[in-house]
Amino acid sequence: MKKRLTYIDVINVVAIYAVLMLHSSQYQLSNGSVVKNGIIQAIFIPAVSLFFMNSGATLIGYLKKYNTKVFFIKRFKRVVIPLVFWSIAWYLFDINFHAFPGPIPHPNPSISDFLISFANNNIFNIFWFFYAIILLYLTTPILAYLADKYKNILFYIVFLNFFGNFFFNFLAGLTKYGQFMPQTSIQINPFISVYIGFFIMGYLIKVNYFNQKQLTLIKILGLISLIVLVLAPILKIKHDLLINSPFVFFYCIGLYIFLKQLSEKYNFFTLHKNFIAKLSSTSLGIYILHPLFFLWFTLIFPVSTKGFIYIWVMPLVTYIICGIIIYFMKKNKFLKIVMP
Repeated sequence: MKKRLTYIDVINVVAIYAVLMLHSSQYQLSNGSVVKNGIIQAIFIPAVSLFFMNSGATLIGYLKKYNTKVFFIKRFKRVVIPLVFWSIAWYLFDINFHAFPGPIPHPNPSISDFLISFANNNIFNIFWFFYAIILLYLTTPILAYLADKYKNILFYIVFLNFFGNFFFNFLAGLTKYGQFMPQTSIQINPFISVYIGFFIMGYLIKVNYFNQKQLTLIKILGLISLIVLVLAPILKIKHDLLINSPFVFFYCIGLYIFLKQLSEKYNFFTLHKNFIAKLSSTSLGIYILHPLFFLWFTLIFPVSTKGFIYIWVMPLVTYIICGIIIYFMKKNKFLKIVMP
């Protein structure tokens, strides 16, 4: 029987709540409250990276459980079918309504417009996550083969990914005088996805590739990185410079290790593992539907987008109500198919 890892569920819960916080504080980034919302964005920036790491932790070793054909069938059911269904649903919604964030208006709807929009992630822009994870799924059979005997090569891929997509781009955004300039158009991406470093690190952490000293070092780098990211909006450092920087990379991985160790250390998480698993099961559903709940919240409570209620209360209310609805939706045979 497959053993469910509680820390995976805990991280899923933290990740989706971080997504809600990112989106509730995102609206005013370019329209006031830049410092306050910039700090919130810095704290919750690991949101989707945590999802990528969890996916790598649970999927890269799939060959020990089933073959590649079964892997792709499972992934198709889990992600591709819901992506198509909810893209159609949001496309129809977008014709006459608007919600934030995600939906993109389509004033001249047609089948051809839908197909072109679907191919370009131009229906519901936060669905970029599903396009990215599908790309990682296509890479996973290669990673699964390496995982058996060549974990050092996996770590080498992480290093290349870090250098090409975080370290190099960060340096390219600085002049020798310490001033900022537009990031270079040169791309150093040695593998298929910019998110593959997080994907692989989730697996390497799961299989104890790193010793305790190395894990502690990563956590320290993560803490230092968090401090830098929080200070950045206060010091008016350009957000685009840091978004793909080593600071984001180490903060995301350091937080992942911290949450994993925290979940494994305290009995609270073990005692409540079934409840946490139920919360975790609603995460992707909340990701898909939360803009609709944000819209309903603002219609019922017409509050300022700069205020405490919008930024802090709305995500909590959305998580609770949306989570409950999605949990019961997944009890239905049809809705279970289209709700990841």
